[in-house]
Amino acid sequence: MLATGLRRATASKRALSLVQNQRRHGGSLHKNKHIENWNNWRGDSEKRFKFDSKFFTAVTVWGVVPFGVCYVMGVGERRARDLHNGVPNNFRQ
Repeated sequence: MLATGLRRATASKRALSLVQNQRRHGGSLHKNKHIENWNNWRGDSEKRFKFDSKFFTAVTVWGVVPFGVCYVMGVGERRARDLHNGVPNNFRQ
């Protein structure tokens, strides 16, 4: 009877220290399945990454074209402002 009580007390202290350790280090008590799946997917990204025409098309469409459009619009506005203010056309080149 005494041995069983001692074993239970020791086991509960061990479990309590494990829970406190997990809480102290910011870990949750139960893993979130969705976060684990996302981490696995993110970790395998170098295996899934491909240099192909689809990738370069996407980089061009989303990385070059918007900035080119903004530049062209800005240059047009600057030239219109300079023309309105009487600055010579070839002043900034």
